[in-house]
Amino acid sequence: MITIRRRVPLAAAVVLVLIGLGTEAAREAGWRLNLTASEPLGLYRLEPVTSNQIPRGALAELCPPTWVTPRAFPFYMQGNCPGGGKAMLKMIVGVPWDRIRVAKDGVTINGVTLPDSAPRPRSNQYPGISLPRLRGELVLRPGQYWVYGGGARPALAAWSFDSRYFGPSAIAQIRGMAIPAGVPGRDLPSLR
Repeated sequence: MITIRRRVPLAAAVVLVLIGLGTEAAREAGWRLNLTASEPLGLYRLEPVTSNQIPRGALAELCPPTWVTPRAFPFYMQGNCPGGGKAMLKMIVGVPWDRIRVAKDGVTINGVTLPDSAPRPRSNQYPGISLPRLRGELVLRPGQYWVYGGGARPALAAWSFDSRYFGPSAIAQIRGMAIPAGVPGRDLPSLR
């Protein structure tokens, strides 16, 4: 009998199990494997939203508004969100009472411009698809959050499909908080 003595890192073992389970079963088990460019590629543990206040900087799994569908935006993958798409992984950058300004040169939150946040008129993957155009100012109400795809690499933030196109997300759209558990370049939290 041959014994393999090399240890497979825990994150790699969990990834293999997730692939075997399928994405929906993995999500039900509290895991998300991110293979999109919106946030760093890797494995995330999903934690439930336990309060009405989500902190700025948290990474969230959320469903966009129901009018955001894979049919309208073919770059948006199919899944089990109310509009028929896949839950997105985005960073919370605006919290209740923040002042948001969306202009052609970018998004500002309380006067600070988000990097690479200028809204694009068209999809880079599907140049024939026009993207929604939000312009103006608003103050987030209680239970509203502004989400931003920081990108797997910083330059990818410019192409993220996030609140600059579909507006604020209600807390009811946020399925859970995503904690890096096997993301290159990120510390690994406890997997207990």
